[in-house]
Parts: sequence; C-alpha cells; structure tokens
Amino acid sequence: MFKNMFKRAWLSTTRKISRTVILVVVMFVMANMMLATIAIKASVTESVKYAKESLSGIVYLQPDMTAMREKMQQQMSSGSSADSFAATVMTRPTISVDMATTIADSEYIKDYTYGVQTSANASSYTPIETEEQQMRNEIKNNSNRPNMPDGGGQFQFSRGDTNIVGINSFAFISDVEAGNMKLGEGEIFDEDTVDGVMISADLATANSLAVGDTVKLKTTSDSLDEISLKIVGIYENTNDNYDTNAIYMNVDTAARFLPEEEYNDGNYNVENVKYYLTSAEYKDKFIAEAKEKYPTLEDDGLTLDIDDSAYQQMVGPIESVGSFATTIMIIVIVAAVVIITLIVTINVKDRRYEMGVLLSLGATKKNILGQILVELVFVGTVGFILSIGTSIFLAKAMGQSLLENQTAMTSQQTSQNFGRGQSAGNSPMPNMGGGGRFGGMQMPDSEQQNQVETIDEIDVNATPTDYVILFAAGYAIIIVSLILPTISILRYQPKTILSGKE
Repeated sequence: MFKNMFKRAWLSTTRKISRTVILVVVMFVMANMMLATIAIKASVTESVKYAKESLSGIVYLQPDMTAMREKMQQQMSSGSSADSFAATVMTRPTISVDMATTIADSEYIKDYTYGVQTSANASSYTPIETEEQQMRNEIKNNSNRPNMPDGGGQFQFSRGDTNIVGINSFAFISDVEAGNMKLGEGEIFDEDTVDGVMISADLATANSLAVGDTVKLKTTSDSLDEISLKIVGIYENTNDNYDTNAIYMNVDTAARFLPEEEYNDGNYNVENVKYYLTSAEYKDKFIAEAKEKYPTLEDDGLTLDIDDSAYQQMVGPIESVGSFATTIMIIVIVAAVVIITLIVTINVKDRRYEMGVLLSLGATKKNILGQILVELVFVGTVGFILSIGTSIFLAKAMGQSLLENQTAMTSQQTSQNFGRGQSAGNSPMPNMGGGGRFGGMQMPDSEQQNQVETIDEIDVNATPTDYVILFAAGYAIIIVSLILPTISILRYQPKTILSGKE
C-alpha cells in the first residue's frame, strides 16, 4: 500500500497538469519571496554585527540636569525663598575620580576618559591676549564692576590667564576626535607623562618656545605656588574658536593646580566622564552593573546616559530593511498557507469519488492523507528548486531598493532637522565651545556624528543554511496547509461517498 501511495501520487500529479502547474507557480513565487527575505535578513544581521564591532556606544556619567530642573520647579511652586532657589541653581552634583575609575572597571568597557579643568597664571612667558582676555582685563581694571560668577560657581574674572586642561589621553580631546587638532611637533602626552604638557603652535611662536623647553605657571590658590612643566609637544588647531593659551596635560599633572580643598587628598572631582563600550549592545548591562556598584547614583543627582547616535546613524536604514523583510516574509507565509489550503480543499472535493473507492478497497484515511502530502511535496520541491536560480537576483534588487529608500528617508529627516544630526536635540551633554569652561573636552557634536558613514549597500548572498531554511519552511507551510483538508478527509465514509456518487 505504501508503494501504491507513491505511485498514485505520481500519477495524480502528472495527469492533472493544470492543477500541478498552478501549484508549482504558487510554490515558486512563495519560495522566491521567502528565500529573498531570508537572504536579506542574513545580510542585515551580518551588517549589524559589523557595525557593532566597528563602533562602540558611549556612556556619559554626568549630573542629571532634568532632575535638577524638576527640583527647582518644585521649590518654585512651593514658594521657596529666592536665596534658597539661587543656592539650588549653583549646586551641581560632582563626580570623584574614584567613582569614575571604579565604574570603568568593567568587562563591557574597552576605554574611558575624564578630565580636570582649572586655570593658572603664566610666569615665564606672555599669554596671547585674546578678546576674552581683553574683556576680562577691562572689567578687572574697573573697580565699579563686581566679579560675576560663571556657570560653575567660580568667579569668572578671578581665573588665571591660562586654561589648564587635564585629560587622560590626547586622543580623547574633542577637537582631536573631530580632526581639527593634531600634533605638530614633539610627542603627545599620556597617563604616564609626568609634568609634560602640550602648548599651541601660536603660543609657541609668540614666545619662541620649542619642544623640550620649560614653562612656569603659578596656581590661582592663595599659596600662589609656581610649577615648572616641560613642553613635550606642540599642537596645531584649525578650529576658529579654540583657545590659543590652553595647555593640555594628563589629569594627574592638571590636578596639581587645584586648590588643596578641591584636590581632596587625590580624590578630586572630574568632568566629562565617558565610557567607550566594547559593543553598543552592552549598554544596558553596563549601566545596570554601574548602578549595582553605586546604588545611590540617582539619589546623588547623577545619571548614566548612552550615546549610540553613531551606531544608529550607521545601521538605522539597514535595520529598517531587516524589519521590512520580516514583514514581507510573514505576509508571504500567510498568503501561501491560505492559497495552498484553498487549492488543496478544492482538489479534495473534486476527488471525493476517488477517495471513496480507495477507502472501500482497504486504504486507510492516513494513506489518503499521505498521498496528498506526497503530491504537494513533489510539486513543492520542483518549485523550491526552480526558485534557487532566480531568488538571489530578486533578493539583491529588492534589498538594495529597500535600503536606498530607507537611506533617502533618513537623509531627508536629517536635513529637516537643519543638519544637526539625528540626535542633536537629545544629546546627553550640552555642546560647549572649544574655548569654553570645558576647554575642548566637550561631547562630540553633529559634525563628528556626520563623519560616520551610513551603510548604503547590502551584499545579499544565499548560503547553504538559507536553502535549508527555505526547504524546511516550505515543507512546514505545506503541512500547515493540510490542516483544513484533513478535517474533511477524516469525515469521509466510503459508503456515503459512493452512494452519493451513484
């Protein structure tokens, strides 16, 4: 009976040519669309994997400005006095160097950076008098003008004439990351460069300074200590707003210019704390780990914010293609199941007399179901094999077309945002200028984000695994399509069928 089942399936398939051709076409179209979407999904996964390996998300440890604003609004609504309100404005949560380094001790971090910003007064050379310095000197000389506080709570005009910028690596200076700043002469400093500094080419030219020379600066604290530093490098900066008097050094050296109360026995406060993840996908795990180390982080007014804008800019369009391909696959599967079910149901009704004869001759209902399944497998296999030669061309055309559309939409959205980048409005830190309080250690701006190239090509190629998935999914669809016809067959009684036929 088993051999006869295969023989009957073959005969039924070859005799009903029109029905067979229709089923082959349905299977062929279904297989083409399925294999195309499977190949596109696989290619998208590889592209996203590449992006995760080549780009890392950046996590910022910083004061929670949103919480601070809410706190101020609550105080205002509760009728707090103006003095207490002013005190709230001036108070900013601080980040100690111990906290920054402890959080950085994580398997999810490949590198991290933080900085110290202070000032000093040049004693062995003459600073370049910038417009800011001219304004400061004019106000200093005006005895009728009181000193005004700056954004950090310090008195702006009591600061020194030289910005001291300490950072744990020259490579993490924002102007360096943006390509505006580079080494001109000498060498860069690192964490082990003791009392070694880098000065600007303009400052070096104005004072005839060279690599190897010593410069002396006085602290702005009451003690007015004089510190000697060696020039290890001279930098060049093409940014129009950069501070020509800024001197860069590692954090330990910069901390020597802090007042004793701010130095705090070596556990001084740091700014612009950034953690570079090994992969953007680990952001949630890293943030959860940091909160385990410091459970009171939020209560202390600090927050960990992720900046994965470069990753999103790079893979956003291609991820949309992957999502769209998944939608297409679902639609194709549902449509295939419905169409095949209808065809098989009609076929079963047309063959009721044949099935009644087989049942009366001793065939079981399982044999009949098996025969129909074999017929569909015959037809499906032919359709699947034929699709192998055409589906890749369809996948390449469909994948590239979808990607181009998504890339165009992303570019349009960016341009409508006035060229500020996709996440400029949601940036976790304000973008300070090169000569501002943060001395060029600011968060990367939209210009740097725009340097990230969006993935605008998709390499779609089917692998043996994709073909296996196609055949497995195709046969699964065939089996699902037999569910409704099976119910009809199981209800058949040979005597009733033959009596009705006669």
